[in-house]
Amino acid sequence: MTVRFNIFLASLLTLSVSCTSAPAQDAPAAESHAQVTPDQDASERAGPDDGTVPGGADENAKPQAHQPAHEDMKDSAAGANTGTPPDTAAGAAAPPESPAVVGTPAAPAPLSAVASAIKGGIDAAALRPGDERTAIERDAITEFYQARSYAPLWVGESGPFQQARDVAAALGDANSYGLEASDFAVPNLDAANTDPAALAATELTLTRSALLYARYARGGRIMDPADMLNSNLDRKPQLLEPKDILAGLAAAAAPAAYLVSTHPKHPQFEKLRQAFLAAGGDKASGGVEGGKRVLSPAAKRLRANMEEWRWMHDDMGELHVLNNIPEFMQYVYKDGKIVRKERIVAGMLDKQSSIFTRNLKYVVLRPKWRVPESIMVHELWPSLLKGGGLMRQYGLQLETKDGKVLDWRQIDWTKDDIRNYYVMQPPGGKSVLGMVKFSFPSQHTIFMHDTPDKWMFRQAQRTLSHGCLRVKNPVELAEILLDYDKGWDRAKVAELIRSGPLNNEVAMEKRVPIHLTYFTAWVEDDGKVRAFPDIYGHERRITQALDGQWDKINKGRNHLAPPQPNFNPKAVASSSPTQQKRREPRSTGDLISDMFGLSF
Repeated sequence: MTVRFNIFLASLLTLSVSCTSAPAQDAPAAESHAQVTPDQDASERAGPDDGTVPGGADENAKPQAHQPAHEDMKDSAAGANTGTPPDTAAGAAAPPESPAVVGTPAAPAPLSAVASAIKGGIDAAALRPGDERTAIERDAITEFYQARSYAPLWVGESGPFQQARDVAAALGDANSYGLEASDFAVPNLDAANTDPAALAATELTLTRSALLYARYARGGRIMDPADMLNSNLDRKPQLLEPKDILAGLAAAAAPAAYLVSTHPKHPQFEKLRQAFLAAGGDKASGGVEGGKRVLSPAAKRLRANMEEWRWMHDDMGELHVLNNIPEFMQYVYKDGKIVRKERIVAGMLDKQSSIFTRNLKYVVLRPKWRVPESIMVHELWPSLLKGGGLMRQYGLQLETKDGKVLDWRQIDWTKDDIRNYYVMQPPGGKSVLGMVKFSFPSQHTIFMHDTPDKWMFRQAQRTLSHGCLRVKNPVELAEILLDYDKGWDRAKVAELIRSGPLNNEVAMEKRVPIHLTYFTAWVEDDGKVRAFPDIYGHERRITQALDGQWDKINKGRNHLAPPQPNFNPKAVASSSPTQQKRREPRSTGDLISDMFGLSF
């Protein structure tokens, strides 16, 4: 019995030694592989029926592995294991069999002094307040450095790399791209300071400034034009994802060139930039005011238009329609070339055409018109209270919200609200929409259409509608669009317009973006700048924002607010014609313009 117990005790002691004496093996540090991922769609303010493709870095560019310019980049890799894994090929000596061993968890490789300081700086920054975008960028920085075990991108143990100096130079040249170099913190890279904390501060400062530069390059100085400037400016900065920017910087052979490439790719943007430089836009010709350079009026106009291009998607559409409101012109582009150029009529100064992009949804032949609520409230309701002359004049009909036609003569309009109904105008000779309508739904409830009032196109300043765009020679536009989408020839379109179904909504299958833009400056191929009047004041608002004069911006009214009657129905109904403010139109065209022709 004693012998057996001694043998058992000896076995336990042997097992104990085996469990405690096995050396713990360090796990190799994960090797960092930065990749450039496709840019994510940056949706505009208007909602889901956007259909545009966000801009981004050149999708055809092949990222290259980042090669440090200095050998000491390797030293900053926070203990990364660069060796090869053990040889496990066939023929290698097999290890002797041994009992199962319960080991302790492998300890992480210790961080270098610089990497440790970077981690501390990131952890401290996470506690600082900031806006939503700053928080997104801060999270991206945290994830980026965590993935590379806090190994620096711009500095080594002995100081900054050449890539750091190149990026710093790009930040310092921001003025030449219509930005403000003073907005970007740039550390002193010439200081001979190898203190880990100082090197970490240099690293993180450059990274944060690079992300801020990329944000501003894509319009991020004005994050929400509709809210910050005017409700009709329904654009959004086409921001790139911070994580993609960081991956691109890490992967690029020339990070500074990659950073500069985040500016819009549109040819017109570069033409504007060259004109901006020619106008001295990269210099502070008038000194500095409020931390911002004082530019000439010409340079400010060019800068404002450059900013608007930062809000446009890189992919404008293989076939797209560009309506430039201040110019009162429409351009149809196919494969980057203009295939149609024609005049348009835009919204009145107090009923502006909104600035946005949507995909064309329908080409409507022989369309009917649903009167907008604003016209129903402010124009039709007072007319109904006085007998409904406008309803008779234009053959309008009253419908319930579920489409039932009612006799508007049988309703007491002093007690009922016109907003409880729809007012429709059937297709026909009196139709304010003419023969063709182009529908691209949005919250702005505007579209493009034909008009019986051809005289409007002869005016120099064609701010003559309630917001929609009247198009000269719209049948030609319909032919281009339907040929592209359906393969229909002119004869087919003409037949449908002549005798096809009423309110024939031809659904578009291909993507055709409709761009309503507000460019007050356009540069021709020869460098000549064409300027257009700032009819709605948007250029002024953009300029004030870029100059930091936010308190001077007059946002105007919110055109999306539901219309409210500014009259007492009973008082209007009981008033005599002489008590009402009326003016006799000079012509039938004027009457249409006053009541409907200015609308849609």
